[in-house]
Amino acid sequence: MSKYVALLAVLAAIPSQSQTLKRNLVVNGDAESGASVASATATSAVSVPGWTTVGGFTVGSYDKQGFLGSKDFGPLNRGKQLFYGGPTGAVSSASQVVDLSGAATEIDAGLVKFLFSGYLGSLGGSHDNIRTINISADFQDASGATLLRAVANGPTADDLDCCMDGGLLERSATGFLPAKVLKAKVTIYLSVSGTGTISSNYAADNIALVLSTDPMFGVNLLVNGDAETDPGGEGLPVAGWNSVPYLQAWKWGDYKMPKVTDPGPPNRGKYFLDCFISRSLCQAYQTFEISSAKALVDAGKMTYSLAGWLGGDTDYPDNVDVNVTFYDANNKAIGAAATIGPVTMKDRNGQAGLLQRSTSGVVPNGARLAQVTASFHKLGNDNIYAYADNLSFTLGVMQVTTVVNGASWQQGAVAGGEFVTLGGSGLGPAAGAAGMQKGLGGTRVFFNGVEAWLTYASDGQVNAIVPYGVTGKADATVQYNGKTSDAYALAVTDSSPGIFTSQYGGGPAVSVNTDYTFNSATNPVARGGVISFWGTGQGAVTPAGQDGETVSGYKNLVLTPKVTIGGVNAQVQFIGLMYTGVIQVNAFVPDDAPVGQAEVVLTIGNAVSRKGVTIWVK
Repeated sequence: MSKYVALLAVLAAIPSQSQTLKRNLVVNGDAESGASVASATATSAVSVPGWTTVGGFTVGSYDKQGFLGSKDFGPLNRGKQLFYGGPTGAVSSASQVVDLSGAATEIDAGLVKFLFSGYLGSLGGSHDNIRTINISADFQDASGATLLRAVANGPTADDLDCCMDGGLLERSATGFLPAKVLKAKVTIYLSVSGTGTISSNYAADNIALVLSTDPMFGVNLLVNGDAETDPGGEGLPVAGWNSVPYLQAWKWGDYKMPKVTDPGPPNRGKYFLDCFISRSLCQAYQTFEISSAKALVDAGKMTYSLAGWLGGDTDYPDNVDVNVTFYDANNKAIGAAATIGPVTMKDRNGQAGLLQRSTSGVVPNGARLAQVTASFHKLGNDNIYAYADNLSFTLGVMQVTTVVNGASWQQGAVAGGEFVTLGGSGLGPAAGAAGMQKGLGGTRVFFNGVEAWLTYASDGQVNAIVPYGVTGKADATVQYNGKTSDAYALAVTDSSPGIFTSQYGGGPAVSVNTDYTFNSATNPVARGGVISFWGTGQGAVTPAGQDGETVSGYKNLVLTPKVTIGGVNAQVQFIGLMYTGVIQVNAFVPDDAPVGQAEVVLTIGNAVSRKGVTIWVK
């Protein structure tokens, strides 16, 4: 007995959070507990353990009279039993309340993601109104008030008519829980909305609610966007997607499929997505509840990025596009969908393969749900030969998280005319834009209200040149798609020298020897020779620097420069501003400089470049 008492003590000591996260919280979600009726035409229902039922809701068995067979479309890991509407033709539903209090701390911190899923469908026969069946999860506070409602609708009649008479298809909804959620009321609804009829024809299985502490921002929210979840065999539905049965995961290099050597993701796995069916359109979608972050959304601070590899087969015009649509609290679409693709046969020069496409933007005010939909289009006379892989949907917060010297990669005060790199999220276009202009790629950067010239702009990184006219402070803000980030506090200094290196930060300097060949371990500069390198953060120049200018010749530095090589003072042969934001430094290598890898330090005024930048000396 003492052993059992000890075991109970150990179990009691396990944190309740570990009992709540990363497991199915629905009791008897697979209908395997309890008995089942003998046939689909039975005149009475059986009780369903774990569920409070309404109407004829009951349990049947696969392979029994009138029910689906174990080989029909449905869960791969199905048991022997399934839920169905029952014999009465009346309103048919079942519900249970799931305790989530074990994860209350994580939920209140905004860290909990939910995945709510199940298999829904028909036993066969008429299913014209099947879209009205669904599963729902009402996430509630301690008083029972619903703070968030997640719904996964059943497949449409068209979904079933395309490929089968009866069967179950996976349907799911995912998102992030708002604070104060302590429980969830899970409901299976197998009636025709508004009438409560024909419920005996509809069925469900493998209902699941799983919580996890996954981040909302900076990660791919799509489940199985790369098709790498093994479907368990050819011709089986793809996990994670709400789709028709013929959305499938095909292997690269399979018969008549694109080869691993054809254009496509460099980090491709074994599989890609295809909808191999002779229909004009085949669609798959996923939904994401984002109402827990409504404060960020309505402040215009949340961004999104949609990306993927899209394509088709040799000489087939079929194509695929992917879009994201945002919906408000009343499930009304907000504005137009953002779309990537299609990649046309002309785009890929008639070759089999996939090309990358992406788009990004700011989540519109009022958005509470996002739906990502992949649409496969048949434009030829055969089955659909259109492919997708490595699909991703990422949310971000429009924010500047760091500003560093563009050469040294160090944070700190900035100087006028200095190349800097701003890091963060939601700062610019997903595909990136390069050039030399203000407003590059739709991104504008301001230092203490003075707009800066840019050389690169993307979602996570912007390269800018600090305006010469900034004084007092240089607080940085970014504008993109009409939204403005919070200010990132920066001080102004006279100079902030950094030396460009091959890997940014420390390491070998980008430098050339006396003969203008690149300096390296196998091509060191000789003592007494000249080493040339490039930097930024010089501060004021004469004649006075002009933002965004094309420098004719060079401009002198106002502050005094100094160079040491291996700790030995080196005579500066030349230093000047050659390009906007970039200076060139030519220095004689001292005769007593150490041989081998020697540290180079540039001082301008009272500011010193970072340690760890080196050249090679012989």
